[in-house]
Amino acid sequence: MVLIIAITAFLLVTVFFVLDTAKDQSTTSELSSFLSPFESETFVRHNYAAPVESVWKEVSNLAGYNYWFPGVARLLPVVETDRYVHKYSFDKFDFTPGSELTIRPRGPFPAGKGIIASAVPNKKLEMVMQFNPLNKEFVRFDLSSHSEGTTLTCTRKSYGPFSFLTVWGFDSKKSKILDNLGFLIPEQELVESALKDSKTAVKDDSDSLFQDKNLMAAYLVNKALDGDDNIIKATQDVYSRGKAKAMLIKINAGKMDRPPMPDPGMQDSATAAPLATNAPPASQQQSPEDILATVVNQALDGDDGPLNALDNKVIRAKAKALIVKINKGTAERPALPSSEPQQATTNAPPASQQQSPEDILATVVNQALDGDDGPLNALDNKVIRAKAKALIVKINKGTAERPALPSSEPLKKDADQSEESKNTNETEDKDKMMERLVADGVQGKMDEINNLTDKVLRGKIKAAIVKAKRSS
Repeated sequence: MVLIIAITAFLLVTVFFVLDTAKDQSTTSELSSFLSPFESETFVRHNYAAPVESVWKEVSNLAGYNYWFPGVARLLPVVETDRYVHKYSFDKFDFTPGSELTIRPRGPFPAGKGIIASAVPNKKLEMVMQFNPLNKEFVRFDLSSHSEGTTLTCTRKSYGPFSFLTVWGFDSKKSKILDNLGFLIPEQELVESALKDSKTAVKDDSDSLFQDKNLMAAYLVNKALDGDDNIIKATQDVYSRGKAKAMLIKINAGKMDRPPMPDPGMQDSATAAPLATNAPPASQQQSPEDILATVVNQALDGDDGPLNALDNKVIRAKAKALIVKINKGTAERPALPSSEPQQATTNAPPASQQQSPEDILATVVNQALDGDDGPLNALDNKVIRAKAKALIVKINKGTAERPALPSSEPLKKDADQSEESKNTNETEDKDKMMERLVADGVQGKMDEINNLTDKVLRGKIKAAIVKAKRSS
Protein backbone atom coordinates (compact mmCIF):
# COMPACT_ATOMS: atom_id res chain seq x y z
CA MET A 1 0.00 0.00 0.00
CA VAL A 2 2.82 2.38 0.88
CA LEU A 3 4.54 1.53 -2.38
CA ILE A 4 1.39 2.32 -4.38
CA ILE A 5 1.03 5.65 -2.62
CA ALA A 6 4.69 6.46 -3.26
CA ILE A 7 4.45 5.57 -6.95
CA THR A 8 1.26 7.62 -7.34
CA ALA A 9 2.88 10.56 -5.62
CA PHE A 10 5.96 10.15 -7.81
CA LEU A 11 3.86 10.29 -10.99
CA LEU A 12 2.03 13.36 -9.75
CA VAL A 13 5.17 15.19 -8.79
CA THR A 14 6.72 14.31 -12.14
CA VAL A 15 3.82 15.98 -13.94
CA PHE A 16 4.02 19.06 -11.73
CA PHE A 17 7.80 19.08 -12.07
CA VAL A 18 7.54 19.18 -15.87
CA LEU A 19 5.01 22.00 -15.67
CA ASP A 20 7.23 23.85 -13.22
CA THR A 21 10.32 23.56 -15.41
CA ALA A 22 8.38 24.74 -18.45
CA LYS A 23 7.97 28.19 -16.90
CA ASP A 24 10.31 31.00 -17.86
CA GLN A 25 12.80 31.41 -15.03
CA SER A 26 15.30 34.18 -14.38
CA THR A 27 18.48 33.18 -12.57
CA THR A 28 22.21 33.62 -12.99
CA SER A 29 23.15 30.38 -11.23
CA GLU A 30 24.13 27.04 -12.72
CA LEU A 31 21.30 24.56 -12.03
CA SER A 32 20.60 20.84 -12.22
CA SER A 33 18.20 18.42 -10.55
CA PHE A 34 17.76 14.65 -10.26
CA LEU A 35 14.65 12.67 -9.36
CA SER A 36 14.03 8.95 -8.92
CA PRO A 37 11.29 7.05 -6.99
CA PHE A 38 13.25 6.99 -3.72
CA GLU A 39 15.98 9.60 -4.20
CA SER A 40 16.21 13.21 -5.32
CA GLU A 41 18.93 15.82 -5.56
CA THR A 42 19.23 19.50 -6.55
CA PHE A 43 22.41 21.34 -7.47
CA VAL A 44 22.96 25.12 -7.59
CA ARG A 45 26.28 26.88 -8.27
CA HIS A 46 26.90 30.61 -8.21
CA ASN A 47 29.92 32.92 -8.57
CA TYR A 48 30.36 35.97 -6.34
CA ALA A 49 32.76 38.85 -6.89
CA ALA A 50 33.71 38.79 -3.21
CA PRO A 51 36.34 37.10 -1.07
CA VAL A 52 35.57 33.71 0.43
CA GLU A 53 35.50 35.21 3.93
CA SER A 54 32.52 37.42 3.04
CA VAL A 55 30.60 34.51 1.52
CA TRP A 56 31.31 32.24 4.51
CA LYS A 57 30.17 34.95 6.90
CA GLU A 58 26.69 34.96 5.35
CA VAL A 59 26.46 31.17 4.92
CA SER A 60 27.39 30.56 8.56
CA ASN A 61 25.00 33.29 9.80
CA LEU A 62 22.12 30.96 10.72
CA ALA A 63 20.03 33.83 12.08
CA GLY A 64 19.73 35.30 8.58
CA TYR A 65 18.60 32.18 6.70
CA ASN A 66 15.03 33.44 6.57
CA TYR A 67 16.18 36.25 4.24
CA TRP A 68 17.51 34.00 1.46
CA PHE A 69 16.86 30.29 2.12
CA PRO A 70 13.52 29.33 0.44
CA GLY A 71 11.09 27.62 2.79
CA VAL A 72 12.73 28.82 6.01
CA ALA A 73 10.69 31.20 8.15
CA ARG A 74 13.25 31.14 10.98
CA LEU A 75 16.13 29.10 12.42
CA LEU A 76 16.40 28.89 16.19
CA PRO A 77 19.23 27.46 18.30
CA VAL A 78 18.74 24.57 20.71
CA VAL A 79 20.65 25.66 23.81
CA GLU A 80 20.42 24.83 27.48
CA THR A 81 19.83 28.13 29.21
CA ASP A 82 17.48 29.64 31.75
CA ARG A 83 17.31 32.97 29.98
CA TYR A 84 14.41 33.32 27.57
CA VAL A 85 16.26 35.65 25.20
CA HIS A 86 19.04 33.14 24.52
CA LYS A 87 16.52 30.66 23.17
CA TYR A 88 15.95 33.00 20.23
CA SER A 89 19.50 34.23 19.75
CA PHE A 90 22.66 32.58 18.44
CA ASP A 91 24.88 34.48 20.89
CA LYS A 92 25.31 31.37 23.07
CA PHE A 93 25.10 28.85 20.24
CA ASP A 94 28.04 26.49 19.76
CA PHE A 95 28.62 26.45 16.01
CA THR A 96 30.21 22.99 15.87
CA PRO A 97 29.22 19.59 14.43
CA GLY A 98 26.46 17.99 16.47
CA SER A 99 24.75 21.24 17.50
CA GLU A 100 21.00 21.10 17.03
CA LEU A 101 18.61 23.59 15.46
CA THR A 102 14.88 24.19 15.32
CA ILE A 103 13.50 24.91 11.86
CA ARG A 104 10.29 26.85 11.46
CA PRO A 105 9.21 26.31 7.85
CA ARG A 106 6.98 28.51 5.74
CA GLY A 107 3.64 26.80 5.29
CA PRO A 108 1.30 24.55 7.25
CA PHE A 109 3.94 22.13 8.55
CA PRO A 110 5.06 22.20 12.18
CA ALA A 111 8.58 23.05 13.30
CA GLY A 112 11.26 20.54 12.32
CA LYS A 113 14.68 19.64 13.60
CA GLY A 114 18.10 20.33 12.21
CA ILE A 115 21.69 19.50 13.05
CA ILE A 116 25.10 20.72 11.96
CA ALA A 117 26.94 17.71 10.49
CA SER A 118 30.19 19.38 9.46
CA ALA A 119 31.65 22.88 9.47
CA VAL A 120 35.02 23.87 7.99
CA PRO A 121 35.47 27.66 7.92
CA ASN A 122 35.72 29.11 4.42
CA LYS A 123 35.45 25.58 2.94
CA LYS A 124 32.34 23.57 3.74
CA LEU A 125 29.11 23.49 5.76
CA GLU A 126 26.87 20.41 6.02
CA MET A 127 23.51 20.26 7.78
CA VAL A 128 20.56 17.91 8.15
CA MET A 129 17.32 19.86 7.87
CA GLN A 130 13.72 18.68 8.29
CA PHE A 131 11.17 21.03 6.68
CA ASN A 132 8.18 18.70 7.18
CA PRO A 133 7.43 15.47 9.06
CA LEU A 134 7.62 13.38 5.87
CA ASN A 135 11.02 14.28 4.47
CA LYS A 136 14.53 15.06 5.70
CA GLU A 137 17.16 16.84 3.56
CA PHE A 138 20.95 16.75 3.61
CA VAL A 139 22.12 20.27 2.73
CA ARG A 140 25.73 20.98 1.84
CA PHE A 141 27.52 24.24 0.99
CA ASP A 142 30.95 24.09 -0.69
CA LEU A 143 33.07 27.24 -1.08
CA SER A 144 35.92 27.63 -3.56
CA SER A 145 38.11 30.72 -3.81
CA HIS A 146 39.67 31.85 -7.09
CA SER A 147 41.16 34.96 -8.69
CA GLU A 148 37.77 36.45 -9.67
CA GLY A 149 36.01 35.85 -6.36
CA THR A 150 34.28 32.86 -4.76
CA THR A 151 32.24 29.97 -6.15
CA LEU A 152 29.52 28.64 -3.85
CA THR A 153 27.77 25.32 -4.46
CA CYS A 154 24.57 24.20 -2.72
CA THR A 155 23.61 20.52 -2.89
CA ARG A 156 20.36 19.20 -1.35
CA LYS A 157 19.66 15.44 -1.18
CA SER A 158 16.84 13.36 0.26
CA TYR A 159 15.91 9.68 0.36
CA GLY A 160 12.68 7.77 0.82
CA PRO A 161 9.19 7.64 -0.73
CA PHE A 162 8.66 11.38 -0.11
CA SER A 163 12.01 12.49 -1.49
CA PHE A 164 10.20 14.21 -4.36
CA LEU A 165 9.42 17.05 -1.95
CA THR A 166 13.03 18.18 -2.34
CA VAL A 167 12.58 19.02 -6.04
CA TRP A 168 9.05 20.35 -5.56
CA GLY A 169 9.15 24.02 -6.57
CA PHE A 170 12.83 23.89 -7.48
CA ASP A 171 12.55 25.84 -10.73
CA SER A 172 10.25 28.49 -9.30
CA LYS A 173 11.78 29.26 -5.88
CA LYS A 174 14.44 26.87 -4.62
CA SER A 175 16.74 27.43 -7.60
CA LYS A 176 17.11 31.10 -6.60
CA ILE A 177 18.63 30.26 -3.20
CA LEU A 178 22.11 31.52 -4.12
CA ASP A 179 20.74 34.43 -6.13
CA ASN A 180 18.96 35.57 -2.98
CA LEU A 181 22.14 35.17 -0.96
CA GLY A 182 23.96 37.43 -3.42
CA PHE A 183 21.92 40.43 -2.28
CA LEU A 184 23.52 40.11 1.17
CA ILE A 185 27.12 39.77 -0.05
CA PRO A 186 28.83 43.04 -1.05
CA GLU A 187 30.88 42.86 -4.23
CA GLN A 188 34.53 43.78 -3.85
CA GLU A 189 37.39 44.30 -6.25
CA LEU A 190 39.85 41.44 -5.88
CA VAL A 191 43.55 41.68 -6.50
CA GLU A 192 44.95 38.62 -8.22
CA SER A 193 47.61 36.88 -6.22
CA ALA A 194 49.64 36.47 -9.36
CA LEU A 195 50.12 40.21 -9.58
CA LYS A 196 51.71 40.20 -6.10
CA ASP A 197 54.52 37.95 -7.30
CA SER A 198 57.45 40.13 -8.21
CA LYS A 199 58.59 37.70 -10.87
CA THR A 200 55.40 37.90 -12.89
CA ALA A 201 54.09 41.30 -11.85
CA VAL A 202 53.99 43.99 -14.49
CA LYS A 203 55.44 47.40 -13.77
CA ASP A 204 53.03 50.25 -13.23
CA ASP A 205 54.44 52.11 -16.23
CA SER A 206 53.80 49.23 -18.67
CA ASP A 207 50.74 51.00 -20.07
CA SER A 208 52.82 54.05 -20.93
CA LEU A 209 55.39 52.22 -23.08
CA PHE A 210 53.54 53.18 -26.26
CA GLN A 211 51.24 56.06 -26.95
CA ASP A 212 49.96 54.25 -30.03
CA LYS A 213 47.44 51.62 -28.93
CA ASN A 214 48.16 49.37 -31.93
CA LEU A 215 51.82 49.22 -30.96
CA MET A 216 50.79 48.45 -27.39
CA ALA A 217 48.57 45.58 -28.60
CA ALA A 218 51.42 44.15 -30.69
CA TYR A 219 53.72 44.38 -27.66
CA LEU A 220 51.19 42.52 -25.46
CA VAL A 221 50.71 39.79 -28.08
CA ASN A 222 54.43 39.11 -28.32
CA LYS A 223 54.78 39.05 -24.52
CA ALA A 224 51.89 36.61 -24.20
CA LEU A 225 53.26 34.33 -26.92
CA ASP A 226 56.60 34.35 -25.12
CA GLY A 227 54.93 32.91 -21.99
CA ASP A 228 53.95 36.00 -19.96
CA ASP A 229 50.26 35.22 -19.45
CA ASN A 230 49.65 37.91 -16.83
CA ILE A 231 50.68 40.98 -18.80
CA ILE A 232 47.40 41.24 -20.73
CA LYS A 233 45.31 40.90 -17.57
CA ALA A 234 47.39 43.57 -15.82
CA THR A 235 47.06 46.09 -18.66
CA GLN A 236 44.68 48.89 -17.74
CA ASP A 237 44.02 50.05 -21.30
CA VAL A 238 40.78 48.40 -22.39
CA TYR A 239 41.36 48.86 -26.12
CA SER A 240 44.89 47.44 -26.14
CA ARG A 241 43.83 44.50 -23.99
CA GLY A 242 40.84 43.67 -26.19
CA LYS A 243 42.87 44.06 -29.38
CA ALA A 244 45.61 41.78 -28.03
CA LYS A 245 43.12 39.06 -27.08
CA ALA A 246 41.48 39.20 -30.51
CA MET A 247 44.86 38.96 -32.22
CA LEU A 248 45.87 35.97 -30.08
CA ILE A 249 42.70 34.14 -31.09
CA LYS A 250 43.40 34.76 -34.78
CA ILE A 251 47.06 33.77 -34.45
CA ASN A 252 46.17 30.52 -32.67
CA ALA A 253 43.57 29.78 -35.35
CA GLY A 254 46.12 30.35 -38.12
CA LYS A 255 44.26 33.36 -39.58
CA MET A 256 46.95 35.89 -38.75
CA ASP A 257 50.75 36.03 -38.50
CA ARG A 258 52.57 37.04 -35.37
CA PRO A 259 53.31 40.79 -35.44
CA PRO A 260 56.90 41.96 -35.01
CA MET A 261 57.94 43.06 -31.54
CA PRO A 262 57.78 46.88 -31.47
CA ASP A 263 60.60 48.95 -30.03
CA PRO A 264 59.55 50.98 -26.96
CA GLY A 265 60.98 54.02 -28.69
CA MET A 266 58.68 53.60 -31.66
CA GLN A 267 55.63 55.84 -31.60
CA ASP A 268 54.57 55.55 -35.23
CA SER A 269 51.89 52.97 -35.83
CA ALA A 270 53.00 52.62 -39.44
CA THR A 271 56.03 50.58 -38.30
CA ALA A 272 53.84 48.09 -36.47
CA ALA A 273 52.28 45.09 -38.11
CA PRO A 274 48.95 45.80 -39.77
CA LEU A 275 46.22 45.18 -37.25
CA ALA A 276 42.58 44.42 -37.78
CA THR A 277 40.74 47.52 -38.95
CA ASN A 278 37.43 46.53 -37.50
CA ALA A 279 38.44 46.76 -33.84
CA PRO A 280 36.43 49.23 -31.78
CA PRO A 281 37.97 52.49 -30.64
CA ALA A 282 38.66 53.03 -26.98
CA SER A 283 35.66 53.41 -24.71
CA GLN A 284 36.51 56.99 -24.01
CA GLN A 285 36.34 57.75 -27.76
CA GLN A 286 32.98 56.06 -28.41
CA SER A 287 29.53 56.27 -26.93
CA PRO A 288 27.98 53.08 -25.47
CA GLU A 289 25.69 52.81 -28.53
CA ASP A 290 28.68 52.93 -30.90
CA ILE A 291 30.57 50.32 -28.87
CA LEU A 292 27.49 48.08 -28.88
CA ALA A 293 27.06 48.38 -32.66
CA THR A 294 30.77 47.79 -33.30
CA VAL A 295 31.19 44.64 -31.22
CA VAL A 296 27.88 43.18 -32.49
CA ASN A 297 28.97 43.58 -36.12
CA GLN A 298 32.38 42.09 -35.33
CA ALA A 299 30.81 39.09 -33.59
CA LEU A 300 28.42 38.52 -36.50
CA ASP A 301 31.44 38.59 -38.82
CA GLY A 302 33.12 35.85 -36.74
CA ASP A 303 35.39 37.93 -34.50
CA ASP A 304 33.98 37.73 -30.97
CA GLY A 305 37.25 38.63 -29.26
CA PRO A 306 36.43 42.34 -28.69
CA LEU A 307 33.00 41.36 -27.36
CA ASN A 308 34.45 38.96 -24.80
CA ALA A 309 37.09 41.53 -23.87
CA LEU A 310 34.55 44.20 -22.90
CA ASP A 311 34.81 45.20 -19.25
CA ASN A 312 31.37 46.83 -19.25
CA LYS A 313 29.07 43.95 -18.29
CA VAL A 314 25.92 45.85 -19.24
CA ILE A 315 27.07 46.54 -22.82
CA ARG A 316 28.39 42.97 -23.15
CA ALA A 317 25.06 41.51 -22.03
CA LYS A 318 23.10 43.81 -24.36
CA ALA A 319 25.37 42.87 -27.27
CA LYS A 320 24.91 39.13 -26.69
CA ALA A 321 21.14 39.54 -26.40
CA LEU A 322 21.05 41.56 -29.63
CA ILE A 323 23.11 38.91 -31.45
CA VAL A 324 20.61 36.25 -30.39
CA LYS A 325 17.70 38.38 -31.65
CA ILE A 326 19.48 39.05 -34.96
CA ASN A 327 20.14 35.34 -35.48
CA LYS A 328 16.46 34.61 -34.78
CA GLY A 329 15.38 37.31 -37.21
CA THR A 330 13.56 39.41 -34.61
CA ALA A 331 16.01 42.33 -34.78
CA GLU A 332 18.02 44.09 -37.46
CA ARG A 333 21.79 44.30 -37.61
CA PRO A 334 22.92 47.73 -36.35
CA ALA A 335 24.84 50.01 -38.65
CA LEU A 336 28.52 50.51 -37.97
CA PRO A 337 29.29 53.97 -36.52
CA SER A 338 30.97 56.27 -39.01
CA SER A 339 32.65 59.62 -38.54
CA GLU A 340 32.07 60.66 -42.16
CA PRO A 341 29.25 63.15 -42.71
CA GLN A 342 26.26 61.73 -44.48
CA GLN A 343 25.60 63.02 -47.96
CA ALA A 344 22.26 64.62 -48.48
CA THR A 345 20.04 63.05 -51.11
CA THR A 346 19.35 65.15 -54.16
CA ASN A 347 15.60 64.74 -53.97
CA ALA A 348 15.25 65.48 -50.23
CA PRO A 349 13.66 68.74 -49.16
CA PRO A 350 15.84 71.53 -47.76
CA ALA A 351 16.87 71.33 -44.12
CA SER A 352 14.34 72.51 -41.59
CA GLN A 353 16.67 75.21 -40.44
CA GLN A 354 16.63 76.65 -44.00
CA GLN A 355 12.87 76.44 -44.52
CA SER A 356 9.87 77.10 -42.37
CA PRO A 357 7.38 74.26 -41.72
CA GLU A 358 4.88 75.95 -44.08
CA ASP A 359 7.46 76.05 -46.90
CA ILE A 360 8.39 72.40 -46.33
CA LEU A 361 4.71 71.46 -46.38
CA ALA A 362 4.07 73.34 -49.62
CA THR A 363 7.17 71.89 -51.27
CA VAL A 364 6.51 68.22 -50.53
CA VAL A 365 2.78 68.54 -51.36
CA ASN A 366 3.54 70.00 -54.80
CA GLN A 367 6.20 67.36 -55.43
CA ALA A 368 3.78 64.59 -54.47
CA LEU A 369 1.03 66.00 -56.70
CA ASP A 370 3.54 66.05 -59.55
CA GLY A 371 4.26 62.36 -59.02
CA ASP A 372 7.39 62.52 -56.82
CA ASP A 373 6.41 61.34 -53.33
CA GLY A 374 9.96 60.46 -52.28
CA PRO A 375 10.64 63.69 -50.34
CA LEU A 376 7.29 63.32 -48.56
CA ASN A 377 8.08 59.79 -47.35
CA ALA A 378 11.60 60.85 -46.36
CA LEU A 379 10.39 63.55 -43.96
CA ASP A 380 11.53 63.01 -40.38
CA ASN A 381 8.93 65.39 -38.96
CA LYS A 382 5.86 63.18 -38.48
CA VAL A 383 3.54 66.17 -37.92
CA ILE A 384 4.44 67.82 -41.24
CA ARG A 385 4.27 64.48 -43.06
CA ALA A 386 0.78 63.80 -41.69
CA LYS A 387 -0.41 67.31 -42.57
CA ALA A 388 0.97 66.95 -46.09
CA LYS A 389 -0.81 63.66 -46.70
CA ALA A 390 -4.09 65.06 -45.37
CA LEU A 391 -3.76 68.12 -47.62
CA ILE A 392 -3.08 65.93 -50.67
CA VAL A 393 -6.27 63.96 -49.99
CA LYS A 394 -8.29 67.18 -49.70
CA ILE A 395 -6.78 68.59 -52.93
CA ASN A 396 -7.60 65.39 -54.82
CA LYS A 397 -11.18 65.59 -53.53
CA GLY A 398 -11.42 69.25 -54.52
CA THR A 399 -12.03 70.52 -50.99
CA ALA A 400 -8.71 72.36 -50.73
CA GLU A 401 -6.45 74.38 -52.99
CA ARG A 402 -3.00 73.44 -54.07
CA PRO A 403 -0.48 75.50 -52.05
CA ALA A 404 1.88 77.83 -53.86
CA LEU A 405 5.53 76.82 -53.94
CA PRO A 406 7.86 78.98 -51.83
CA SER A 407 9.58 81.72 -53.83
CA SER A 408 13.04 80.44 -52.85
CA GLU A 409 12.43 77.08 -54.53
CA PRO A 410 14.91 76.64 -57.42
CA LEU A 411 13.31 76.50 -60.84
CA LYS A 412 13.68 73.37 -62.98
CA LYS A 413 13.86 73.51 -66.72
CA ASP A 414 11.70 71.04 -68.59
CA ALA A 415 13.56 69.50 -71.52
CA ASP A 416 10.29 68.62 -73.27
CA GLN A 417 8.88 72.17 -73.20
CA SER A 418 7.74 73.29 -76.60
CA GLU A 419 9.06 76.38 -78.33
CA GLU A 420 5.53 77.79 -78.43
CA SER A 421 5.29 77.80 -74.62
CA LYS A 422 8.66 79.53 -74.31
CA ASN A 423 7.68 82.29 -76.67
CA THR A 424 4.36 82.72 -74.86
CA ASN A 425 6.09 83.06 -71.44
CA GLU A 426 8.45 85.68 -72.82
CA THR A 427 5.95 87.85 -74.68
CA GLU A 428 2.73 87.66 -72.73
CA ASP A 429 2.03 89.51 -69.58
CA LYS A 430 1.57 87.14 -66.60
CA ASP A 431 -1.89 88.42 -65.74
CA LYS A 432 -3.15 88.03 -69.28
CA MET A 433 -1.46 84.66 -69.61
CA MET A 434 -3.06 83.50 -66.36
CA GLU A 435 -6.53 84.56 -67.59
CA ARG A 436 -6.01 82.73 -70.90
CA LEU A 437 -4.61 79.59 -69.30
CA VAL A 438 -7.33 79.53 -66.63
CA ALA A 439 -9.95 79.69 -69.35
CA ASP A 440 -8.17 76.88 -71.22
CA GLY A 441 -7.95 74.85 -68.02
CA VAL A 442 -11.69 75.18 -67.36
CA GLN A 443 -12.26 73.75 -70.84
CA GLY A 444 -9.89 70.85 -70.08
CA LYS A 445 -6.81 72.07 -72.00
CA MET A 446 -3.96 71.39 -69.50
CA ASP A 447 -0.99 70.66 -71.77
CA GLU A 448 0.38 74.20 -71.88
CA ILE A 449 -0.22 74.66 -68.14
CA ASN A 450 1.68 71.47 -67.26
CA ASN A 451 4.62 72.57 -69.47
CA LEU A 452 5.13 75.84 -67.57
CA THR A 453 8.58 76.14 -65.97
CA ASP A 454 7.43 78.60 -63.31
CA LYS A 455 6.02 76.30 -60.62
CA VAL A 456 4.62 79.20 -58.61
CA LEU A 457 2.68 80.47 -61.60
CA ARG A 458 1.55 76.95 -62.46
CA GLY A 459 0.23 76.45 -58.91
CA LYS A 460 -1.67 79.74 -58.99
CA ILE A 461 -3.25 78.88 -62.34
CA LYS A 462 -4.41 75.47 -61.12
CA ALA A 463 -5.82 77.02 -57.96
CA ALA A 464 -7.74 79.57 -60.05
CA ILE A 465 -9.09 76.79 -62.25
CA VAL A 466 -10.43 75.00 -59.13
CA LYS A 467 -12.15 78.22 -58.00
CA ALA A 468 -13.62 78.84 -61.44
CA LYS A 469 -15.04 75.32 -61.62
CA ARG A 470 -16.65 75.71 -58.16
CA SER A 471 -18.23 79.06 -59.00
CA SER A 472 -19.71 77.68 -62.20
